[in-house]
Amino acid sequence: MSTPSPSRRIRIAGVGLVTPLGVGAWPTYRALCAGRRITDRVGEIPEGIDPVSTVRAIGAISTAQHTATDPTVEIAERAAREALAEANISPTGLATWIGTSKGAVLALTHKHAEHRNLAVAMGPHGYLDHYLMQRLGVSSRGHWVAACASSLHALDAARRAILMGRVDRALVLTSEAALGPEFIHSYRRLGVLSPTSPPDKYIETPLAQERGGFVLSELGAAVVLESVDDDVTGLELLDTATACEADNLVQPAPGMPALGHIASGLLAGRTIDCLHPHTPGTEGHDPQEVEVLARACAHQKTLPSVYANKGALGHGLGASGLVSLVLACVCLRAGRIPPMNWLTPETTMDLHGLAIPAVGGAMGGGGGRCSRKGVHAVFAAGFAGHTAGAVVGSN
Repeated sequence: MSTPSPSRRIRIAGVGLVTPLGVGAWPTYRALCAGRRITDRVGEIPEGIDPVSTVRAIGAISTAQHTATDPTVEIAERAAREALAEANISPTGLATWIGTSKGAVLALTHKHAEHRNLAVAMGPHGYLDHYLMQRLGVSSRGHWVAACASSLHALDAARRAILMGRVDRALVLTSEAALGPEFIHSYRRLGVLSPTSPPDKYIETPLAQERGGFVLSELGAAVVLESVDDDVTGLELLDTATACEADNLVQPAPGMPALGHIASGLLAGRTIDCLHPHTPGTEGHDPQEVEVLARACAHQKTLPSVYANKGALGHGLGASGLVSLVLACVCLRAGRIPPMNWLTPETTMDLHGLAIPAVGGAMGGGGGRCSRKGVHAVFAAGFAGHTAGAVVGSN
């Protein structure tokens, strides 16, 4: 059995991000820093519109709606090409780890029979892999399906492959576009989707005292990892971890023991500057997660700040973990955390000592500075207890 090399370290050589707010990591980040949210359009939606149309109007990525294949393929390819361009490497033959919860699920109802038949024959995940290999030329090493933690599970697998010496370079890729009526109505029945009627209620407010559920969105993200045998210059993937708890299909286990397990391992002995929690804005999840993460950081003299991007970008299901990782990388490069303008000091839930990034020392949702030479931790925790985390640093 191979063992990890103690001298190997992993540099994050490139990142890519596609969201409803921007096609690219930096366009999205600029929109977030300007206080934009995908739900800014809620007031433009006429009353009486059906829930599916409301969800799609808010969460869809316009550039992916009229492609020849399933939109997940288009979103994933754009995110991958951005990360590859930044890393200045060719995708041909590149070892690639993919993580999604749904895969190219809309291909099952594609208007062209060729795509429907292929999605049925290969499955939505195999369909996505097939077209990514065909259009990018990458070599798929596996597709991880672990609910909302899927993309961080793929990241963990890629990191382990590098540390074991199986590859020197890896692409980790995710994309979700599951805005079909079946999923929208199922999330409504489960009570985790923000109310869509009247339209002005369709918002997501993670970390707020009043939380009504999440807003579905299409998202894609990619990172290029490279093995380095000496000091890393720039962004470094410091650690990853995964776990699962078999307790409930849709609700976290009381106390979230799986998250506590990986958080204690990832955060112990480290000074974390900012946490990027999963926090989907549901009633039961956010308070438990915040308490667990604050407890895992209790060894720090000053507890870290916290940034919940889903209040602006919505919930991209299995893509959400890698999306948070890419945003953590961009925040470290820019030295700034975007605002959470759905929060005020009066409406924020008990953060157990964790801080909201502040501007000029004033608490609130205005965003704030962070160190460019710092450490951020990212977490994802989904249905059926699937959980994962990652730590990224910059020097």
